[in-house]
Amino acid sequence: MNMIRSTAVFAIILMLAGCVTVTDSRFTKKVDNDKAVETYVALGVGYLRSGNMPLARKKIQRALEIDPESASAHSAMATYWIERGEMGLAEKEFETAYDLDDEHSPTNYHFGRFLFAVKNDERGCELIQRAAQDVDYTARVLAFENLGLCYDHFKQERLAMDAFERAWSMDASSTISSLNLARIYLQRDRADIAKRWFNRFETTLRDRQLNHSAASLYTGVMLSKVSQDKNAEASYAFKLKKRYPDSEEFKRYRASQK
Repeated sequence: MNMIRSTAVFAIILMLAGCVTVTDSRFTKKVDNDKAVETYVALGVGYLRSGNMPLARKKIQRALEIDPESASAHSAMATYWIERGEMGLAEKEFETAYDLDDEHSPTNYHFGRFLFAVKNDERGCELIQRAAQDVDYTARVLAFENLGLCYDHFKQERLAMDAFERAWSMDASSTISSLNLARIYLQRDRADIAKRWFNRFETTLRDRQLNHSAASLYTGVMLSKVSQDKNAEASYAFKLKKRYPDSEEFKRYRASQK
């Protein structure tokens, strides 16, 4: 309603002065285009999530037709190419999006994950960190979780712990953070702190009715072993063998028993 009133006032001024028509129309068109791009990108991402690749590409391409310099549209197209297994094309789209707007947090986050997970490139940590530091970014918890995973992958343990702790402080149901902190503290021979983090992890599993992964069961086995809790160790080991007999975690556990 305020916009309608403002437009009416401007119309009266224009009839008297006749000098703002072009500027106002360009501004309106820019706003309309931005909204259209946002809508088409959202539709494209929605179709990506539902597995409808043809419609996903069509909607994202429409966004790019409206605004070829939209970082969000190029980033969405990169995600489309990842789903198609075209990593070279995905990287090209991410590079374009980043060149257009290196402060666009969704691009920094997704491009960072791509560099880390697909290219094994440590630059990914830097981009994910930039997204995580953006207080207005809606996926900030995910960014800190992935920042922790990235640092951990590149053997920067202390930075990984800081990132996981930051994610958990923002969302106490972050199982990625609590489990990885339990694992890292266990590796540091701090079973007491590892146990606290593992208890938090299992509390979240129960509250959200989630199942253990092979990684979490293995952590439970090794933590129980260090704590000399033979009953708990046997319970976790049994579940690991029954649910994930072909996992790398079960193989490691069997090797540790020899």
